[in-house]
Amino acid sequence: MKAAIAGPVVAAFKNPHTALAADPGMTKASLGYYQFALGEFHVTAVCDGVFSLPTDSIATNVEADEKEAYFDAHYIAPDEFKLQLNTLVVDTGQKRILVDTGIGPGKDWAPRAGRLVKSLEGAGIEASSIDTVVLTHCHPDHVGGLEADPAKQFPNANIVLSETELDLWNGPDAASKLPEWATPNLPVVQKVFSTLGDRVQPIKGGADVMTGITVLDTAGHTQGHISLLVASGREQLLITGDPIANIHIAFDKPEWQIMWDHDREKGAKTRRALLERAASDRLLVCGYHYPFPGVGHVVKEEKGFRWLPTDWV
Repeated sequence: MKAAIAGPVVAAFKNPHTALAADPGMTKASLGYYQFALGEFHVTAVCDGVFSLPTDSIATNVEADEKEAYFDAHYIAPDEFKLQLNTLVVDTGQKRILVDTGIGPGKDWAPRAGRLVKSLEGAGIEASSIDTVVLTHCHPDHVGGLEADPAKQFPNANIVLSETELDLWNGPDAASKLPEWATPNLPVVQKVFSTLGDRVQPIKGGADVMTGITVLDTAGHTQGHISLLVASGREQLLITGDPIANIHIAFDKPEWQIMWDHDREKGAKTRRALLERAASDRLLVCGYHYPFPGVGHVVKEEKGFRWLPTDWV
């Protein structure tokens, strides 16, 4: 790993955005949402935008020649790679649940992100209509939408996250439990929780957020990371969060480790287990960092897996 990664990228993803030569740029904002039915539920994938991370932060346990050949074959630039930000709204008919909140506007390290509220408005969803915000974990690209004004951003919503994740970031010894690169964002996360007070509701793995939405313990990316299994009638949707963060490397080479997993070995095991479950159970999947809308299926292929995106309708 290059020294550049161990330095200020360390400040929780705060790497300056650098346009790539082949990057056409964002010339026009899209509507930013994609809606579909899941049994009796209605689901909306909502785009918060895109940001970049250093390419050297992925495949950290792989020899340079092998990973450089893979990156070249999959059009992954040698300096940085892009990640989409796909939040999700599940409308059960009685409640509206938002899963993760994106990066939030005005971040100099992610100038093309922070579109969540505008994208929600485009989909006809007011922030005040959200009843529950579920955080898969507390990295800045998932909790950032709460940072600017935690009490007013989703004013009628409780905030649900795993009790392990809450203790990880909000406990008295939090700094000692986090990797060095994550600690600069710790005061921001703690301020969010302090401001929200008893609106923050920790939950255990295996428990239901509400009827039809079950918490899955998918630790590794962080100690308290959760995914969600949403079920209505005969239909099911797996909302992965970050254990499977890329449609190429994570699927083809689930054992390749990434810097951003707090426990890299456990992260790799969780990744493969989640992919196996999605493929064997033929689950519809929503991936947070996949090309928008990030909805599709996982197909078993040789020693790895393949992403099969849904057809746009």
